[in-house]
Amino acid sequence: MSDRLFSVEFGPFQAIADSSTPGAWIAYGDYRTLPASDNLFWVTEHKLDLSGYTMEDLTVYFRNSFEQMAGSYFINWNVVDPNVPIKPNDADYLETVILSSVPMNDDNLSSLAFGTPGFITPDQSKIDFGNFNRTHIIHGTKSTYSIDTSFGSDVLTADGAAYSRLINYADFSSLEPTAADCIYCYRVFMLPPAYDSPAYPANLSFVDAPAKRVLLNAMTDKEPDIEYLMRLKRSYELANQV
Repeated sequence: MSDRLFSVEFGPFQAIADSSTPGAWIAYGDYRTLPASDNLFWVTEHKLDLSGYTMEDLTVYFRNSFEQMAGSYFINWNVVDPNVPIKPNDADYLETVILSSVPMNDDNLSSLAFGTPGFITPDQSKIDFGNFNRTHIIHGTKSTYSIDTSFGSDVLTADGAAYSRLINYADFSSLEPTAADCIYCYRVFMLPPAYDSPAYPANLSFVDAPAKRVLLNAMTDKEPDIEYLMRLKRSYELANQV
C-alpha cells in the first residue's frame, strides 16, 4: 500500500466578444469550442496517466479531492442604452470540472448545460448525456458565476467591469477506486451570448477565469484477483462504449 497525491492542471480561460459573429466568443489558451454551441461552450481536456500502476496490477483508491485556483474570476460588460442595464442573469456563466474514468465525447460535454453525468438525466431524446453512472465520475463540480455587485463593481447602466461571484455550487465526485490506465480530465465553460450591438446591446464582453488545479489524495494497493479483473473489465467496456 502506497500513498499518492495526483495533480491535474488546467490553464486560465479568457474570452472576448467576437465582433464578426453576433453573440459569439473568441477564447485564448488551450480551449476549443464545442461543435454546434455557437461558440458559447469551451473545453480544455487532459489525461492523468495511471498506466504505471495498471502495469503492476494495482488499483487506485481515492480518499478525497479538492480544487485550487490561481486568482479571481473577472468580467467586463458593455451597455448601449443606460435605460436598459445589463441584467445579472445575462452575466451568468457555468464552469464544470470533471475527472472521469471513461472518456466523454463533445456531445456529452455539451449536455452538461442540461444535466450532470451520473444522475438521472432529463428525458431529452436529442441530447446525448452518455452512458455514465456515479462511479465513473471520480471528481466533478459545477459552479455558476455572476456579477459581484457587493464589492468593486461598476454601475450596470454603462460599460463596466467587476469580479464574478460564485452563486451556485454542486459537487458530484464519487471518489470510486479505478483500475483504468488513465483519467480523462475536462474543464468546460458555458457562456451567455456575448455583447454585440445591436443584437445583444447589454451583455458580457470579456470573461477571465484563473488557472485551476485539482488534487487527488489517493493510495495504491492490490485487491483480490476476481474483484480486480471485474473492475478492469468494466473500465475497458465503458471506455469502448463512448
